[in-house]
Amino acid sequence: MSALQAAAANVPAATVVNLRRPVLMAAAVGAVGLVVCGLLGHIVMGILGVVGLGLGLLNTRLLQKSVAKVIASDNPSKKAVGFSSVQRLIAITAIAVALGIFVRPDGLGVFFGLAVFQVIIIGNTAMPVIKERRTS
Repeated sequence: MSALQAAAANVPAATVVNLRRPVLMAAAVGAVGLVVCGLLGHIVMGILGVVGLGLGLLNTRLLQKSVAKVIASDNPSKKAVGFSSVQRLIAITAIAVALGIFVRPDGLGVFFGLAVFQVIIIGNTAMPVIKERRTS
């Protein structure tokens, strides 16, 4: 067993991200964002905010698959995780920047969506850890 596999085996189950709650939260935030942007006359920004939330979800899901694939391999390495991360982040950044540039000024919605999803995913990851620390 490699050091990476040993480290993965020691991760508490509470810290593994289940995407059900973040998806529901992102859907609720996206719906509110659509309504607010629609009322302010920027429905395209609201739609792109939802696209940003979706890109954040896609990034998280692809990260989970990538790490699981690397850890399951015979010779896992940090380099393999890093390489897949670079590819994934370049693709998502390219999509976000292209939308931001070509759909000005409403293209900023995609960046808001990405940022909000990161807050959602960090909150959902941190809460079980905080709860576990308080009980122990």
